[in-house]
Amino acid sequence: MATSTYKTMIKPILTSLLLLTVSTTASETRVFIGTGDKGIHTSVLNQNNGTLSEPVFAAEIPGSGFLAKHPQLPVLYSTGEPERKTGSVEAFKIEPNGKLQPLGKQPSAGEKLCHIRLDSTSKMIMGSNYREGYVISFPIQADGSIGKMASKHVHKGSSVNPKRQTSPHAHSIYSGPDNKFAYAPDLGIDKVVIYKINPATAELTPAGSAPAPAGAGPRHMKFGRDGKQAYVLNELTLSISVYDRDAATGKLTSIQVVSTLPDGEDKEKRSCSEIRVSKDGKFIYCANRDLSDKGRDSLSVFKVGEGGKITRIQTIGAKVWVPRNINLDPSGKWLLVAGQRSNDVPVFKIDPSTGKLSPTDVKISVPKAMCIEFAPMTVK
Repeated sequence: MATSTYKTMIKPILTSLLLLTVSTTASETRVFIGTGDKGIHTSVLNQNNGTLSEPVFAAEIPGSGFLAKHPQLPVLYSTGEPERKTGSVEAFKIEPNGKLQPLGKQPSAGEKLCHIRLDSTSKMIMGSNYREGYVISFPIQADGSIGKMASKHVHKGSSVNPKRQTSPHAHSIYSGPDNKFAYAPDLGIDKVVIYKINPATAELTPAGSAPAPAGAGPRHMKFGRDGKQAYVLNELTLSISVYDRDAATGKLTSIQVVSTLPDGEDKEKRSCSEIRVSKDGKFIYCANRDLSDKGRDSLSVFKVGEGGKITRIQTIGAKVWVPRNINLDPSGKWLLVAGQRSNDVPVFKIDPSTGKLSPTDVKISVPKAMCIEFAPMTVK
């Protein structure tokens, strides 16, 4: 074969291989997994094919149940439990290899927090304490470290469930789309407690509440893409409450309650854990836990329709025992599940047109997996 002909043939092949290599590298995202074991683990998700690298230990921190990523800085936040019945919020600098370097911590003024979240300006971090029923806030410094506690509010009340609702159980807290209000679902009192936000001082100020159905046990929530609706996942009744949100006052008005499971399915010894909204706002995902180990753990998918109301379109096996947390990767192609009692993290593929899930063969082993958070691969 003539040299010129060989070069003509091989050039496009080499170019294609180079482009494939660049595309593959550019489509990777780092995954951090908070655990109920000894600390935080990390893996890398290939967003082209949904594969996960072998997980490695990123940082030792007792009580790393829930995580939050700073949207601008290479900083990861985690709940902590440095001593028994003593909680903390801890900050870590993310190294290029995924290892985490301590950046300081603050005591959480009580037992371990069950949830943390940054406000939209990233000037404050908020947390909720399930056992003692309070929410708390801290300022975020310029380097991403955490300042001293700015505010703490203890909830009051109870509800109808004699085992789970004899006292307040603040389960999570989120800033609203316009960052004027924060919303804290409280499982123990069947309310979403509302606060005004002051990012300049990192303070929360009480601003009312919205009721949940009696015995529902609101746990986690997310907002629709345009911010007009809020979707609250009710742990005890395995349902989602849809609320219209008044941007001016922060008020929530209930417009719909939908079961996360098909009609007639047994809900005994089952509960919900996490809810997510797709980036385009068209679909909602939630996890259903089977506490009796009968293989009933599942994921449900909902389509968002007119006025923000939802319709369940799929319920599929979760491939884990107790899906404590789920998260959608930044590309919107994959959903990862944290299997708390099965000690693993499987990957599901998302159909972009229908929103439905399909299982893959990808699964990594992580002890007591409890929370999944993503971070860019390139950090400065």
